[in-house]
Amino acid sequence: MSNTLPDNLDSFYSTIMHIALTSLKDNHFQDNFDAERFNTDGTDHSQDFDPNKRVFYFTWFFFNKESLFQSYMALSGEHSKLLYLCLIIYRMVGHLCFQLPLEFRARQDDLQSYYALAGTADSTYPLAGTIGKLKHFDFVFDGERYIADCLGFEYYLHRKQYFYDQDGIRIRPEQGDTVIDGGACTGDTALVFSNAVGAGGKVYSFDPVQEHFDILTYNTKQFPYANVVPMPYGLSDHEVRAPLLVNEHYAPGFSHEEQTVPLISLDRLVARDEIKQIDFIKLDVEGAEMATLKGAEASIRRFRPKMAISLYHKPNDIFEIINYIKSNFDFYSLYIGHYTIHTEETVLYCAPTHRSIG
Repeated sequence: MSNTLPDNLDSFYSTIMHIALTSLKDNHFQDNFDAERFNTDGTDHSQDFDPNKRVFYFTWFFFNKESLFQSYMALSGEHSKLLYLCLIIYRMVGHLCFQLPLEFRARQDDLQSYYALAGTADSTYPLAGTIGKLKHFDFVFDGERYIADCLGFEYYLHRKQYFYDQDGIRIRPEQGDTVIDGGACTGDTALVFSNAVGAGGKVYSFDPVQEHFDILTYNTKQFPYANVVPMPYGLSDHEVRAPLLVNEHYAPGFSHEEQTVPLISLDRLVARDEIKQIDFIKLDVEGAEMATLKGAEASIRRFRPKMAISLYHKPNDIFEIINYIKSNFDFYSLYIGHYTIHTEETVLYCAPTHRSIG
């Protein structure tokens, strides 16, 4: 890719098209596929090339290029802009033809050190799900104890998802912060945030699935700090009074779009004085990120929290969420990070230019 990043719509469009077409013509990577993530059906998909998906994303890019360019220009820093270009290209051409520039891939020694520390045992908690049985973790990492029955901590402790630290910019939960953990699932992020904020902080962890809420509640009793509050709702822009949804298994990719689940907005919880302060918001709510942000507009303006928002659940999230935040909250500088070698786990980080408390 050219050392000069595009600075107008024409160069943005031509740069992406040129690299995408050249990548399709010249590349065939053999080490750019996550078999653990995508071969769960027992079939090797590492050589799959889906023409329909390529047509979809080339068409998507053509019809949304103005909005994509607007969100690209809203990002701060060359690192985020370059990564944004690469994420678009990857969507267009796929894993066989393009590798994302991800620093964690170069830290294999660090990964092996993490694995050596984070040994697991079989969990005695009677719950299985889409990725098999839970594991029991009990280890110390960077001076903090991690004890929970869950899916693991590699993404947060090794890859540093939700902990942005690039070119002197730091966007993460800090000691004493109050954190919104949107999309708690089995409680792995709840524990990571609990340790990050310490005894003086607080974590509100939201999930509308009965099995997730039960294991989260079970896990909080093991956590080193008694600072996590399980919240029996999904987050959105409106309230739905309903019982927790029973799935009879855990489901990290669960979406409530076609099912009735209990929902709440952050603004409503703040107005009720059930949440008195917000310093950091993490949202991984399976496509409900935009609705959750709209249901938190007053709280975001009041508290100006740091934010880490998933950008990958719907194709248009990668520009609609960025452009929404830029248009409605002009006090943020915006950055992105990405935490898999595929399209999942893109995170938008929002750093307030200054905080407003109370």
